[in-house]
Amino acid sequence: MSRPIETDILARLAVVMLIPLGLLAGSCNTSGCTDNHSALPLMGLYDYATGQSVALDSIDFGGIGAPGDSLLVHSGEKCSQVYLPFRDNTNTTSFLIHYDYKLQGLDDPAFDDIITFHYDVEPYFASSECGAMYRYVIRGVDYTRHLVDSVAVVDSVITNVEMERIKVFFRMAASGPEEENPGEDTPAEEDTPSEDIREGGDA
Repeated sequence: MSRPIETDILARLAVVMLIPLGLLAGSCNTSGCTDNHSALPLMGLYDYATGQSVALDSIDFGGIGAPGDSLLVHSGEKCSQVYLPFRDNTNTTSFLIHYDYKLQGLDDPAFDDIITFHYDVEPYFASSECGAMYRYVIRGVDYTRHLVDSVAVVDSVITNVEMERIKVFFRMAASGPEEENPGEDTPAEEDTPSEDIREGGDA
């Protein structure tokens, strides 16, 4: 886990727009037995304070060490869920989240978060249509805590059954103080990342 640090860069953090799941249909990358013939864990994105599903619209998300460092999600896409291709020739797979919010100063690689999954790989016969594939049993998760607050594994056994088994909770700032004069109109505040920024540990 990471340790709290004191930093002067907190003042640079401004608005990061998060879009409710209801505005988004489907997840960011494709999946399914027909296309992948593999068990793919589905990960959802959440606000840790409210527990509500959210969509990020300016992140790059990809596997570390993947061929060509190919991205699963590109900045500009509105994403509330993403399928994670685990490697079947090793027992760990790591993913990197880069926040592409340039105006808010969050596009610095120093803010990147890394999530590493540790798992066992098991041969698995899914069905006559899908045939044999690998399934994964998650044994542990390591992650940095720049804008990620926590990672929860709802079901550690990953098969080709479509189900959101992993949840990533992002730290967002609490709402501002209540209006002192309810009769006066004030601009609506947008969700912002929390100021509880921490130094990331090794994932």
